[in-house]
Amino acid sequence: MIVPGSGAAPQIHPLEPSDPQELGGYQLLGRIGAGGMGVVYLAETRTGRKLALKAILKEFVQDPEFRTRFRREAAAAMKVRGRYLATLIDADPDGAQPWLAVEYVEGPALTAVVQAGGPLPEPDVRRVLAGVAEALRAVHQVGIVHRDLKPSNILIGQDGPFVIDFGIAQASDSTSLTRTGLKVGTPSFMAPEQIRGSVATPAADVWALGAVALYAATGQRAFGEGDTTVVYYRVVHEEPDLSACPAWLLPLVKACLDKDPEARPDLQEVLDFLNEVPAGFRTATTKITPGPAVSPLDDVTALRDDATVVKAEPASTAEPTPAPGPAAAEPEQPRRGLLSRPITWLAAAGGVLVVGAVATAVALGMPSGGPDTAATASASPSGEPSPAAIDECLVGEWRLDSLTTQMRIDALDETVDASGFDGRVTEFHADGTQLVHYDDAQPARAKTSIGELTETWTGTAKYIVSTSEDGILTTSGSDFRDVELTIALAGESVKRQPNAPTQELRYTCDETTYTEKADGFEATYTKIR
Repeated sequence: MIVPGSGAAPQIHPLEPSDPQELGGYQLLGRIGAGGMGVVYLAETRTGRKLALKAILKEFVQDPEFRTRFRREAAAAMKVRGRYLATLIDADPDGAQPWLAVEYVEGPALTAVVQAGGPLPEPDVRRVLAGVAEALRAVHQVGIVHRDLKPSNILIGQDGPFVIDFGIAQASDSTSLTRTGLKVGTPSFMAPEQIRGSVATPAADVWALGAVALYAATGQRAFGEGDTTVVYYRVVHEEPDLSACPAWLLPLVKACLDKDPEARPDLQEVLDFLNEVPAGFRTATTKITPGPAVSPLDDVTALRDDATVVKAEPASTAEPTPAPGPAAAEPEQPRRGLLSRPITWLAAAGGVLVVGAVATAVALGMPSGGPDTAATASASPSGEPSPAAIDECLVGEWRLDSLTTQMRIDALDETVDASGFDGRVTEFHADGTQLVHYDDAQPARAKTSIGELTETWTGTAKYIVSTSEDGILTTSGSDFRDVELTIALAGESVKRQPNAPTQELRYTCDETTYTEKADGFEATYTKIR
């Protein structure tokens, strides 16, 4: 459910006299809307499942080439499955009235969210864009190019963003309609090569993702608005207006909106950027020019319906040296997050119960490093772990025996005691690489006034770590692409991919036992090999 002020789900309008009552065996309940290719109805299966059913306009139906392409693209789209896609369930490209049906997402389009509540805060921008990038990657893997990605084709559901209308726009390419001047796409979000009539590749969707990123973060379109022909000219011949783009997002938007398709980043690099994957762990780092350092995600707040802040209470293992620079500006009035369920305003703070995945793992309420610690620093200038980066005593595999910590949740005005992760295995290598294996670990648990909060982790996290002679272990980089976090509270649950700031912990180590400590936190491990 979207919180008040974030945009409402599309209103369902009554069927018009000319509308059918059913199509393809699905009962039509009302109109969701209409677009350049057809009318979208709210439909229902005999079992009560809701679908969004798009009936294709007659202008397209009369073109035999369109039917051929629509049939091929619908067959390909039926094979696409992705966490952030509104899945195509059924289609009839050969009927008198061709149609396709996708799962119905009850939530507003990104356009409505921004229009109602203004630009999204950074954590919401990151989550929305990462979900869209994942969706596009799933689409591209089956040979489809979306071609019409725009804010109105991104729905914000209770479980995150969902991309719709994939596999449709491409079917109309090269039909008599496009040959006579109808361009498939929305001017402000179309790549230059699409406007020039060239064959669109996945790079065209990356362009659109950059334009969507700017819109989500600023409410503005990169090439303005107005007459379609004028916007087309700007896209092809002029540079985008990025004056309002936040500094942290600027490198991504500039790279995606490069007029040369070959110069744009691939989706993996986009995801690495959005997830703040350190340079030493990235698979591609050639297209997005690094921008200014950004705050780690544990400094980001999320809000309840009553706009109270939920945030991990910072602590410190040592007196940090204040970073030079001007005094901090007066904080702005905090914005509401996209989702209002209790579980989501806890999850949105970067894993509030278990903050990030620090050092040997995520620990409840563990402190982030001081302000002089860079969020994406690595153990060497190249971003790769340095030889002999850690205490030799740590090298090997350790099983977590006990973990206890305290966590302040301002929204509930509570400090909770938490424990768990028994059975988690952490593995140190001499070069400063650390792997944390969660698959056999117990959930982390904490009792709150509204019920027990649990966090279940799966997969393996990777880190760059180093140690000092005075017994401080520092995490300077992390990679969570293989990790999934499930947070459950009050009968609800949400899944997300975690992230982590840099960390410093006090540690002790001998032949059999390894401990980590920070204010309000302690973990003990036994060596297993």
